[in-house]
Amino acid sequence: MKKFFVLLGLSFFLWVNSASADALKNSLTNILNEKETSSMVNLGDINLNGKERPSQQIKKTRSSKAVIATVNGHKIIKKEADAYLKQRTQGKVTNFDQLPPRQRSRLIQELALPVIVLDTAQKELSEEEKEAVYTRKWMQKEALKIKITDEQVLAVYTQLKQDAQENNATGNIPPFDRIKDKLKIQMIEKTIVGKLMENAEIKVQ
Repeated sequence: MKKFFVLLGLSFFLWVNSASADALKNSLTNILNEKETSSMVNLGDINLNGKERPSQQIKKTRSSKAVIATVNGHKIIKKEADAYLKQRTQGKVTNFDQLPPRQRSRLIQELALPVIVLDTAQKELSEEEKEAVYTRKWMQKEALKIKITDEQVLAVYTQLKQDAQENNATGNIPPFDRIKDKLKIQMIEKTIVGKLMENAEIKVQ
């Protein structure tokens, strides 16, 4: 199904809103068993059984609602950092306060990235560009709700081929396997447009 949306041009890359910021955080690669880089959190000093080494003990754990950082005025609470850390370590470390200070700083930088991207996009995108992004995102979501089977596509293809034969234009119809994906996309688009037009109130002046 994904390649259908690529052909539709419905891909959604750079724009993030407050909800998609969390999706961007969760999409970061889990590097627990990978070689660390300077931009990623080094988990080597953490006991993955949930206990810190004596030299790194942190006696106090803050509330999940505690603000642990701000990014351009936006608050990051401990609950968000705990959830992200749990995802990054596949559930082996779940408390942000168990990280040594340097690792906390690096983790906050990763959590800050989607916030910074969002702020930049809101400032630099024109209203027309924002509207185009909203439209593509909405179309993408609607397309995911529509299920078109291969049998339905074949039925449409058969009808098109029959119409072409009646008009002596069979040479313009490519084989089914070659046109199936494109035809399915067109059917999805037609379904979406049909639903929109049903509920639209259009008055010609």
